[in-house]
Amino acid sequence: MKRLALLVVLAACPGPKSSGVTPLRDQVERVDPDQAGTLRAELTDEILHSYERDEPPEIETAMLDPKVGSARIGVGPGDVLLGIEIERAPSRWPLDVDPTVTTTTARSKRLEVYLAQDSSAAWASDEVSWRINVCGRTAAIPLRMTALYARDGDTWVPVFEHLSFGRQPMPQREGELPAKEIPPASSSGDLRDALSGVVAQGLLKASQRNESVIATGPESFVLGPGLDDEWRGADIAASRLSSLQLRAEDRLVGVVGRSEQAATIAYWVGNFVASVPGRPGIPAGKVRMRGTFVFERRNEQWIAVQAHISQPIGDIELANTIFGTSLLSPKPLEVACE
Repeated sequence: MKRLALLVVLAACPGPKSSGVTPLRDQVERVDPDQAGTLRAELTDEILHSYERDEPPEIETAMLDPKVGSARIGVGPGDVLLGIEIERAPSRWPLDVDPTVTTTTARSKRLEVYLAQDSSAAWASDEVSWRINVCGRTAAIPLRMTALYARDGDTWVPVFEHLSFGRQPMPQREGELPAKEIPPASSSGDLRDALSGVVAQGLLKASQRNESVIATGPESFVLGPGLDDEWRGADIAASRLSSLQLRAEDRLVGVVGRSEQAATIAYWVGNFVASVPGRPGIPAGKVRMRGTFVFERRNEQWIAVQAHISQPIGDIELANTIFGTSLLSPKPLEVACE
């Protein structure tokens, strides 16, 4: 995303550049345009209202393999919730804020929703300005959100949500790569291998990249850890994710649908270890990151349509970044009004 000064509202990013690359074609029957518009509007409304309510979502659905289930990835190192944990979760937003002293609001700046061609699912991305009202002033923390939803009857059910704070990757000491583990699970070994291959070939390998496994239409979106790491459409082929030398660790791999054979949407949620190159004042080192991916089956081939890679940031570091010397306590959040 475009570089922003902290404590300011997110600015809209420009649209994709024209490169002359023809988007991938498919043979999946599309839903009626009017119906598609209605479904997108319903999900848009659901997402925006969820920002206001911030209540644990209903996740019971027959559209997901129960051994894989759903996930919520938050900003902090320990903010990983899987399956039933999501229904018992506290706020999805970072920092420990006392609501009796400090109020918060979330503003959508650029919500985009794309519907699967058979309407079985939809993926979304947004720039969220999370605002903390304290001492008569407002601090706006820019966050990035991506998500996948399944259509179960007349209801949209969250499959995963990935929330992050954009920043340049910061190396961590060897042996100190904090991030909550994700117990590995997959609908099948074949699916796990197929989707992991798409991720590696399409996005992570600098040499011999296979661009045929990446969507290049307006529905495609790749978000990296840095503030400037955003690529859409045909520009995805120029993404810099390969420079991180990402090595996949534990992961969840599943499909949206009642069977793997009939499903047209799949997802991948997991941890990575990245090798971050050095830059002035900061030595090279290792970083543990999180990644989420959405795939659509087109012409009997899995195609990546959305990706989000982020480095977690702890409450103390985030609060210091936002409030600087005004910070008195990060847990619970307390700042000096002077």
